[in-house]
Amino acid sequence: MKILIFSDSHLSLNNIIKMVELENPDIVLCGGDHSKDAEELSYLITGPKFYIVRGNCDFYDSRNDDILEFEIEKFKLLLTHGHLYNVKSTMSLLKKDAEKKAKNIVVFGHTHIPYYEVENSIHYINPGAARDGNYGILTLENGNINFKHRRID
Repeated sequence: MKILIFSDSHLSLNNIIKMVELENPDIVLCGGDHSKDAEELSYLITGPKFYIVRGNCDFYDSRNDDILEFEIEKFKLLLTHGHLYNVKSTMSLLKKDAEKKAKNIVVFGHTHIPYYEVENSIHYINPGAARDGNYGILTLENGNINFKHRRID
């Protein structure tokens, strides 16, 4: 299972189209801030399933939630933009919630800075800003979680 992760596209639809063309993912996770970019992408391409949350810049998005919790291949995921957890200042609120909810993978954005950490068996992933060409690839195979930051030129 190949999962493309991006956040903070800020109207850079061309960047996320390139990401999908390069990676051909099974699933796309969008961490908000111009969630409409992900919605437009979902209309342009067929194949991947989309999970989209809204961010602090998505004032008019009434279709998507601030936080999504779901499972992929028995892994429990939390997808959020991160602004409601104050991730620009601290990871403690997000980590506390992830541990309380027994998540395996937490995906967030908001900071525009690529981040990956595994703590207490929870994978915390921020792909960085898609606006700047940053994204991530999460691979779930045989019960293993693998993550790589990537960048388009």
